[in-house]
Amino acid sequence: MCRTTSPCESRTACTRAGSRSWPWSHPASGVRHACAVLRCARVLPVLFVTVFIDLVGFGIIIPFLAYYVESFGARAAVVGLLMSSYSLAQFVFAPVWGRISDRVGRRPILLLGLLGSVAGYTLFGLAGTLGLLFVGRVLMGIFGATIPTAQAAVADVTAPQDRARGMGLLGAAIGLGFILGPALGGVLSNLSTVIRLALFEKNPYALPCLASAALAALNLAAAAFFLPESLSRERRGTNTGARLSRIALLSRGLGDRRLRLLVLVYFLFMLGFTMMEATLTLFIERRIGARDHAQLVRRVGYLFGFIGVIQVALQGGLVGRLATAFGERRLLIAGIALTALALAMLPLAVSWSGIYACAFGLACGHGLSQPSVASLISRNAPPDTQGGALGVSQSAASLARVLGPAMGGALFQQVAPGAPYIVGAGLSLAAIVCARLRT
Repeated sequence: MCRTTSPCESRTACTRAGSRSWPWSHPASGVRHACAVLRCARVLPVLFVTVFIDLVGFGIIIPFLAYYVESFGARAAVVGLLMSSYSLAQFVFAPVWGRISDRVGRRPILLLGLLGSVAGYTLFGLAGTLGLLFVGRVLMGIFGATIPTAQAAVADVTAPQDRARGMGLLGAAIGLGFILGPALGGVLSNLSTVIRLALFEKNPYALPCLASAALAALNLAAAAFFLPESLSRERRGTNTGARLSRIALLSRGLGDRRLRLLVLVYFLFMLGFTMMEATLTLFIERRIGARDHAQLVRRVGYLFGFIGVIQVALQGGLVGRLATAFGERRLLIAGIALTALALAMLPLAVSWSGIYACAFGLACGHGLSQPSVASLISRNAPPDTQGGALGVSQSAASLARVLGPAMGGALFQQVAPGAPYIVGAGLSLAAIVCARLRT
C-alpha cells in the first residue's frame, strides 16, 4: 500500500513497490476520491442551511425572553434560572446524543433534534403557566443537538487539512443566524400588536415563538429530504475503545499547569459574560425603559443583531491577522481586559448610546478572547490530546453557562441591577491574572 502524503513521497513509494503509477491514478482510488468529494459537496451546503435556520429560530426569542418570564409575575432570579435550565439540559444531553450519533449516524440525531425543537418552541409559545415555560425551555435544551452533531458531520466528510474550512462554514452560519434571529424576534414581537388575534392579544410573545417552531418544522422537512448521512455504516459503533483511550490521554494532557490555567481562564471569562447575557435585557428595561414595550423589544433585538455583526466581522479574518501581529496570549489578555472595562462601565449607562458603546466593547472582547483561548489550549495540549483538551474547555464554558445566568439573576434581584456586571468585571480581572501566569 502507498501512503498519499505528498506527490514526491508517493511517487517514490510506488516506484519501490513496483508500481508505474501514482496511487490516485488507479481507477478504484480515483472513484473513492470522487465519491468523497461528492459526498462533501452534498453534505456541507445542507448543513450550512440547517444550522443557519436553527440559529435564526434560537435567536428570535432572545430579545423578549426575560420580559416573557416577567409577564408571569416572576422576578430576575427566575429569569436566570430559566436560562440556566436550558444550558443544564444541553450540558447533560449533548454528550448522550454524541454517543448515540456515533452508533446510528448523524442524520437521525439531527432530525430528532429539530423535531424536539418544534415541540419545545410550540410549548414555550403557548405556555399558560411558568411551569410550562420551564418545561418548554428544558425541552429545547434536551434536543439542542444540532450544532455538535453538525460539527461531527463536517468531521465525517472533510479531510483533516480541510476541516477548519468546514468548521468555519458552520461558524459563519451560526454568526449569520445570530445576526438575523434577534432582529427578526424584535420585529415579530411588534407585529403581534398589529395582528388582531385573541391569542396574540393575550400573549404578544406567542407569535415569535410559533415562528421559531415553524422555522424548525421547515428545517426538519428540508433536512429529511436533502440531508444525506455523513457517517458510513462501516464506521458506526467502532470507536468505543478509542473514546476510552482519549479519556486516558486527556487526563495526561491536563496534567500540564499551563493547560489547567487556560481552562480556568476560559471558565472565569465565560462565567462573567453569561451573567451579563442573562440580565442585559432586564437592565435596559430598568435603566432606559419605554412607553411602548413592543418598541423596547424591537430595539433590544437590533442591539443583539449589532453584537452579532461585530463578532462575525472579527472572527471572519481580523482575529487571525491580529494574532499574527501581536500573538495570541496578548490578544487574549486584551480581549478580556476590554470585556472587563465594558462590564464595569455598563452600570453607568443611562441611554441607548451608552448601552451600544458598552455592547461594542463586550462584542469586541468576546470576539478577540474566544478564538485566542481555543488556539492557546490546542497549542499547549500534547499533540494526541488536542481534541480532548478543547472538549474540556467547551465543557468548562458549558458549566459557566449553567452557573452564570442563575448567579446573574440572583445578584440583579437581591443586590442591585448593576451588580452582575461589577462581579463579572472582577471575574474577568481574575481571568487576566491567570492568563498572565505564563500561559
